[in-house]
Amino acid sequence: MATDWLVTGAGGQLGSVLLRLLARRGAAAVGTVTDKGPRPDVGESIPIDLTDRRALEPLVRRLRPQFIIHTAAITNVNDAYRHPDRARLVNCETSCLINELAAELGARLVFTSTDLVFGGGEAPYRETDPTSPKSIYGATKVEAENALGDSPNAIILRLPLMYGVPAVDRPTTFMNQVRAMLDRRELTLFGDEYRTPIWLEDAARACVDVAQRDISGILHAGGPQRLSRLQMGELTAKALGVSDARIRSISQCEIDAPEPRPADVSLESSRFESLMRRPPGIPMHEALMDIAEELNVAS
Repeated sequence: MATDWLVTGAGGQLGSVLLRLLARRGAAAVGTVTDKGPRPDVGESIPIDLTDRRALEPLVRRLRPQFIIHTAAITNVNDAYRHPDRARLVNCETSCLINELAAELGARLVFTSTDLVFGGGEAPYRETDPTSPKSIYGATKVEAENALGDSPNAIILRLPLMYGVPAVDRPTTFMNQVRAMLDRRELTLFGDEYRTPIWLEDAARACVDVAQRDISGILHAGGPQRLSRLQMGELTAKALGVSDARIRSISQCEIDAPEPRPADVSLESSRFESLMRRPPGIPMHEALMDIAEELNVAS
C-alpha cells in the first residue's frame, strides 16, 4: 500500500486537521496515531508506536510516501518536564529516524517545531536568531532541529501557539477555554505572555504548501499578530458572543511553575511570506468568525 502523504501524529490537533485538509484536496494520505489515542474524524489512520524502530521502518517503506509531515511529539511542556527521557526519545530520536527514512525514500520531510525554542527576551525572532529554550520540551526540539538542519530533503517549520477546532475528539487548551467561556466559568489568562498565534487551518495549509516547495533549513510560520494570552481570550469571547465572559488577567510571576515561561516568543515570518507570496495566516479575529460558525455559536 503506497501513499503520497504520511502525517505522523494524526490524532493530535494539527495532524488531524492536516489529514482532513489532504482528504478535501483529494490527496492519497495516511496518518499515524498512538495505539490508545483518539483517531481523526477524517482519513485513514494506522496505530503505531513511532518509537518502535522495528515497526516504524517497515511501515514507512511499505507506504513509500512522497511527502512526510512529522507532527507527532510530546508537546505538553509539563509532560516533557516530568518525563525528559521520553520527551527526548519521541521529539528527537524518533524524528531523526523519520528523517533517515525520508532521505532513503527520497521523500520531502516537514518537521514541525515550535516558537518555544526561544527564550522570550528578544522577540520578534527570525530564523537566524540563536535558540535559547527555557523548557525541556523546547530543548528537545532544538536538538532535533540541529540534527535535521543539514538535510537537503527536510524543512524545519517553526509554528507558534495554535488555536481552532481539531478534527479529532481530544481536549485542547483552546477548546477548554471556549467551553469555559460558554459556561461562564472563570478563566485566568496571562496578560504578559505574548505569542504570534496561528489558526489550525492556516498551520495545516502552511505545512502542505511548504512540503511542495524546494525549501530546506528553517522557516517560521507565525500568525500576523502579536497577542497576549489575555488578548486571545478576549477576541475569542467576543467572537462567541459572550459579553459577560469571566476572564481575569494574571501575570506569569503569579504562577509557581517548575520551568520559567518565556515572556514573548513572537515569530517574524517575512521569509515565509517572501517565498510563498502570502502570509502564513489570517488575523485571529477573522479566523474566529469561521470557528464560531463551525461551533454553531452566534456572535
